[in-house]
Amino acid sequence: MAFEGFSAGTLEFMRDLAEHNDRSWFAENRERYERDLLGPEREFVDAIGEAFSAVDPRVQAVPAIDRSIFRINRDTRFSRDKSPYKDYSDLFFWIGADRKSAPGYFMRIVPEAVWIGCGQHSLGPEQLARLRAAIVAPASGVEFERLLGDLAADGYEFAEPSLARVPAGFSKDAPRAELLRLTAVHAVRVYSPPPAEFFGPAFVDWSMEHFARVRALTDWLAEHVG
Repeated sequence: MAFEGFSAGTLEFMRDLAEHNDRSWFAENRERYERDLLGPEREFVDAIGEAFSAVDPRVQAVPAIDRSIFRINRDTRFSRDKSPYKDYSDLFFWIGADRKSAPGYFMRIVPEAVWIGCGQHSLGPEQLARLRAAIVAPASGVEFERLLGDLAADGYEFAEPSLARVPAGFSKDAPRAELLRLTAVHAVRVYSPPPAEFFGPAFVDWSMEHFARVRALTDWLAEHVG
């Protein structure tokens, strides 16, 4: 079916899930989950895939759980928080073969907001090495810093460096040393409340306009990190 927008029921379901985060409640409300969240997400992913095919065919948008749609279930094995479900829903459209380590475009739906942006998470050792080499290299490093500055001026926020100091093998006086402390890269802009377009077909064009704003950073990651 064609994407007709999310609904007030989408946000209501997310609010209720955050309040009643247990398996019995979810089982009783699975029909709401599929009708108000999962169904529209599948239609949205289909529509975004068609839109990307016209501007960047590298981008993969697959309307299935564990592909462009992340599971609503939480992995609680190594977490103190044993809540079985996330209180948000993530979508991802990626470049490359391995979705988990690829750069791409993402969206998060939470009860009161929509997050939109781009990034690359779960970098392997070789990818981290390439990221750091690109950061200290004159041309690619200056470009990376400029891209982050441009997006910051446009209201985007970034991952905080997760390392307390510059990694081994680099001087604290290296070019753009503070950026060497990153182990992931993502830029996100938060719209709270969600934009009016969220509730209609125009949300596809709205999303693509925002993805266009972060395309240069996504392309930089695809080229220099892989």
